[in-house]
Amino acid sequence: MFIDLTHFIEKYEDSFHEVLDLIPVPLFVKDIQGKYIACNKAYEDISGKTYLQLIGHTVYDLWPKQQADIFSAKDNELFDNPGEQEYEADISLSFDRKCIVRFHKATFQNKKGETIGLLGSIFDITDMKLMEEKLDFLGHHDHLTELPNRRQLAHDYELESKKAQRHNRKLALFFIDLNKFKQINDGLGHKIGDELLQFIAKKTNTLLRKNENIYRVGGDEFCILVPEFTNEGQLKVLANRVINGISSIHHFSGADIDISCSIGIAISPDNGKSLSEITALADRAMYMAKELETRDFCFV
Repeated sequence: MFIDLTHFIEKYEDSFHEVLDLIPVPLFVKDIQGKYIACNKAYEDISGKTYLQLIGHTVYDLWPKQQADIFSAKDNELFDNPGEQEYEADISLSFDRKCIVRFHKATFQNKKGETIGLLGSIFDITDMKLMEEKLDFLGHHDHLTELPNRRQLAHDYELESKKAQRHNRKLALFFIDLNKFKQINDGLGHKIGDELLQFIAKKTNTLLRKNENIYRVGGDEFCILVPEFTNEGQLKVLANRVINGISSIHHFSGADIDISCSIGIAISPDNGKSLSEITALADRAMYMAKELETRDFCFV
């Protein structure tokens, strides 16, 4: 049975709003001009606007223009293609907090079959999205240093390797191992050792250029991915910068420490193409650097 929703609202306005307010899901109704013609208490609560503030107004009367442009564009898209519409939107601009919502809208028609408005519902999914982001972050980052982990390295290497092939470029991988960290960890305790790893991670990260990324791949092992470089001299400069930066830490947490690092460097595709090949070769070069007293880094 067809019901003209606009006429129904006008005829049974008081009863209609009483029924709407019983529904815990935030609901709103707009006419074809995009003006609010009805909403329930749950929508007032989630929008932060009262019924009187909403009714007869468009999104441009109520929200920041940048936000209103998005709302209006989605409404017009639905009016141009009547039916149902579902999408997620970050509406934090309209509030003083992070707010991500899911809209579900459907158009309604008059007796002539003409689209005359839409009925919408909105769900706050902020907590769910933040949890998803947190889980995704934890899945791709080291919990202690918050640096990207091996999984993220594998992802980034694949992307950068494909870019390098397309542009006929090379990429380099540094394998870094801290020297004498075990003695410091055992002597000062694991808590101080963890704090030192965090400090080294942050310090080393500040020594990198924008396109260079550092990853924690083991206890005191790190990798640096260098997707673009012009020559080996540039890699030597970076290696020395990292070595000097770590070696300059003489005091930590009230104690004198002696910390340094050894670095192995492998280049793709010269030394190999897959990440497993490059990592193994860079690891081997790192051990060569440890054995050579006069060298802190080695190329494959």
